Amino acid sequence: MAAMAHELFTAASLAGRTCIGLVFLLAAIQKAMHWRILPGVIANYRLLPQWAPLPAAALLPPTEMVVAVLLLSAQLRPWPVLAAVVLLLVFAAAMAINIRRGRNHIDCGCGETFLRQPLSWSLVGRNGALAALLVPSVMMPSPMSVSLALSGVAAGIGLFLLYLSFNILAALPGANARGRRFA
Repeated sequence: MAAMAHELFTAASLAGRTCIGLVFLLAAIQKAMHWRILPGVIANYRLLPQWAPLPAAALLPPTEMVVAVLLLSAQLRPWPVLAAVVLLLVFAAAMAINIRRGRNHIDCGCGETFLRQPLSWSLVGRNGALAALLVPSVMMPSPMSVSLALSGVAAGIGLFLLYLSFNILAALPGANARGRRFA
């Protein structure tokens, strides 16, 4: 029983890193593709000094890319996992602060420009849930068999596809009826 729980925990660790690595990879690519509008999206949050959105916009896509590559690589170190958790929680906090200020009309800037999404508590919760997916990885599980690794990667890709599906559903017209969102 304990061995099976350990294997499940190990697979969950890999699934979380795979999913979040793909999320950060997609976000980095999309932010880099739309680099001209990124400083404005960051400035809309009104959390940084006036001079800071441009440097933040220059640093964010490469930071997300490095975190993504390290999460997806076989070389597991604790700092990429912790960096991903911190980034997700900082993004969630920035959204929550603006929602509390009544500024939920601004675009979340989550990377998918064709899916403009105003801030919502569900997006804050989504980032919290994404950060929670990395909790098993913080414990640094031991090496795993090839079949278990393939299962973990497949589960992570499945979670990533669910993430994409919820984002698309949330961006559909009418998805924000009565302040509720799907994602």
